[in-house]
Amino acid sequence: MQNIFLISLLATIGVAHAGYAPKESPKLPEGFCPKETGTVTATTGECMCDWQHKDGCVGSGCQYQYGLSFYHYSCKDCRCVAKP
Repeated sequence: MQNIFLISLLATIGVAHAGYAPKESPKLPEGFCPKETGTVTATTGECMCDWQHKDGCVGSGCQYQYGLSFYHYSCKDCRCVAKP
């Protein structure tokens, strides 16, 4: 019984810590995520596009998940599109 509790506790701790964002933001490139079309996340180095649509971001590394359009600073050809 004690072993099951210990194993459950260790598994829970590992899962709980896996989802944390970094404590410090990365150094972002000049001109990353213009305020006219997006907002920079505080710690992950992503640009959240203002137009939350699958066409709200253009480029090779754009992502559209859970209704959010965004890209990471490592994508050199990505940019947010202004809402029509």
